[in-house]
Amino acid sequence: MAELAGLKKMGVFEVVELPKGRKAIGSRIVFKVKTRDGVPVRRKARIIAKGFSQRYGIDYSDTFAAMAHPRAISLVLALAAMNNWFINSADLEQAFLHCNLHETIYMQPPAGREEDGNK
Repeated sequence: MAELAGLKKMGVFEVVELPKGRKAIGSRIVFKVKTRDGVPVRRKARIIAKGFSQRYGIDYSDTFAAMAHPRAISLVLALAAMNNWFINSADLEQAFLHCNLHETIYMQPPAGREEDGNK
């Protein structure tokens, strides 16, 4: 799968043996078909973690959801209007938030995918 290969190439994860006493978080592939006027125009696949199996204080200590502040959006739109800029959007491949984790997270590959054996 292109997404998994892209994430591996960017160094997002590494394949390791699961240490004794640790539990790996499951993952799965979510498929979506984008349509325009009822006609399929694009197929997408994402790898997601089954985060419901995580335990507070062991697998994570905080949660967050990144979003643009409404004032920042207003500022950009105002600047675009004042300067006659064209506003466009993009749907990027391999777009994800990257931050340094303080916890070590172990995740199983999606069903049907085995990375380097049973690691």
